[in-house]
Amino acid sequence: MKFDPIIKRLTLISVTLLLMNCATLQELAKIQKPTVKVNKVRVTGINLEKIDLAFDIGISNPNPLAATLAGFDYDFELGGSPFLNGKQNKQVTIEASGKSQIEFPVSLTFDKIYETYQSLKNEDSTTYKLALGLNFNLPILGNTRIPVSKSGNLPLVKIPKVNIASLKLKKLTFSNAKLDLKVDVKNPNGFSMALNKLDYKFKINGKTWATGLSQKKLQIKNSGKSTVTIPVTLNLIEMGRTVYNMITGNRSLNYDFSGDFNLDSSLPMLKNINLPITKSGQLKILK
Repeated sequence: MKFDPIIKRLTLISVTLLLMNCATLQELAKIQKPTVKVNKVRVTGINLEKIDLAFDIGISNPNPLAATLAGFDYDFELGGSPFLNGKQNKQVTIEASGKSQIEFPVSLTFDKIYETYQSLKNEDSTTYKLALGLNFNLPILGNTRIPVSKSGNLPLVKIPKVNIASLKLKKLTFSNAKLDLKVDVKNPNGFSMALNKLDYKFKINGKTWATGLSQKKLQIKNSGKSTVTIPVTLNLIEMGRTVYNMITGNRSLNYDFSGDFNLDSSLPMLKNINLPITKSGQLKILK
């Protein structure tokens, strides 16, 4: 009889453990897959060379136990064709009945896009689709892959084209010459651009004819062209007879033009663009 209290305690512990195990089994039986969605797509950077995107992936764990994200695989399409794919081992613990968010960055260079898909060179935008497969380690369910995808439109940026249009004589005396150098700026994009300033140097036959900073604003429509006029004034007394003969002659002259263009665009994030240009070739002075 003296063992009765001990037996009672053991029986109580056994019943308690059994009830706890039953409760745990019931909880485990209710294990669900986490829910995954793309909360937001952000443009984190854009210039003439590339565009950077960030996909914010939201994860919700409905279970009374923590879940572990072991990593994910991804496929990124442009215009319905594969462009990027791979895997990332990203460990994230989502607390019981908790939420978490991961960021998936994508950096796309326009040269690579146009090299891969020649047809996009003449397009202003294209469609994209990101397909992700998130791999979770879950109680009972084990290794579980949950897919999620997001589609949208991507702007395609192209580098403006700069050409020396003409060099025209406006006025000539024995002491000086005044000319206009016209520089064409072509905007191949589906959005408008604006030239804020131009720092330039212009040479003829290896000799500097003009340097300066032009801050005259110039609007360039989408898929349009505008012309920058740079005044050139030459002191013929200082520069000599050779330059005078160049101006009055009819021969083609070798030119070198270098400049730094500062541009804006109508795209909210594409501002304060620096575009260095170096051009060389031959031209005749128009009379």
